[in-house]
Amino acid sequence: MTRPIVLCIGDNKMSAYVYQAIRHLGVTHVIREDGPSEEKTDSFRGWVRQLYVRYATPFMRWTSRARIQELKRRHPLRDEPIPMHHVLKVTSLNDARTKMWLDRLMPELLIFHETGPIEPDVLNRIDCPILTIRPSMAAGQLEAYWAFRAKPDVCEVRIEQWSDRGWSVLDRAVLYLGGTDNFATYPYLQLSTGLPLLKRQIEMMLEEDVYDRRIE
Repeated sequence: MTRPIVLCIGDNKMSAYVYQAIRHLGVTHVIREDGPSEEKTDSFRGWVRQLYVRYATPFMRWTSRARIQELKRRHPLRDEPIPMHHVLKVTSLNDARTKMWLDRLMPELLIFHETGPIEPDVLNRIDCPILTIRPSMAAGQLEAYWAFRAKPDVCEVRIEQWSDRGWSVLDRAVLYLGGTDNFATYPYLQLSTGLPLLKRQIEMMLEEDVYDRRIE
């Protein structure tokens, strides 16, 4: 491969796991935006649930240490930080500085993880395939709020690709929740299930001409 893979991330420590999982496939640069990546909600009920997740998670993380270690071993998930000399910092992935870096790097493939909302006109002017992991951590934790209690088969992770018509699902998998899972274990559960899907899609694109796999 003569052109790089670029990973675009927000302010979320879990993105380091994504970088470590796919860096050997050709990731040369990470563009990190300063803005928060928390999912926005317009309803009072959603806001209350977000507050509950935010403030209950530290306690749940402490009580779920064994389960988190189990999930980290399953993939396995590597927690080494992203080397700073690979990181390009921008205020927003929608700004002109991001466009400048992408024009210079000319990536063969672009991966988004836990970023703020990206404007469609920004995505449409990127001349390479674009993949992302959905739902976001924040949205997924809120989905899991119900799945942990009533419908464990509705919580899933998806690999999606951008096209002129929006995001299209390339692959998906159900998250099988254990009896001890909670908000703190969800991010590890999502990545231990979703990262093999992401790696498979990247490897398939690199085996072919990635431009043949762009969705028109």
